[in-house]
Amino acid sequence: MSVRISGDFLALDNRIKRLVNQQAQAIQASFPGRDYEIQARIAEEFDQINGHRVRFELIVTSPERQQIIVREAQKKAEESIESAFSSLKSKLRRLGARRFQQATPTHATLPAAST
Repeated sequence: MSVRISGDFLALDNRIKRLVNQQAQAIQASFPGRDYEIQARIAEEFDQINGHRVRFELIVTSPERQQIIVREAQKKAEESIESAFSSLKSKLRRLGARRFQQATPTHATLPAAST
C-alpha cells in the first residue's frame, strides 16, 4: 500500500501525516490481501457561509484499477480525516461485496424439455 499526501501547509504537519498513515494502515488491516494506492489531499478553506474548514480528499485506486473518491470538510483536520476514512471503509466494503457477487456464477434455470 502506498500513501501520497499533498496539499497546503497542513500536509507538512507531522501529526496529520501520522494520523493519515495510521488510518491507511487500519484500512489495509481491514482488507488484507488487497493493495490499495491512496492519494490524500488536505487544504484549509474559508467561505462566507461555513467559515473556516479543513477539506480532506481521498483518491483510492484498487488493484483492479477502480477509483473511489471521498471528500470531507470539517472544522478540525482530525475530524475531517477520520470522517473521510470511515466513509472510505464502507465504500470499500460495498465494492468488495459487488466484486464477490460478480465472481459468483449465477445459476440459470433452463426451460424443461418437452417430449
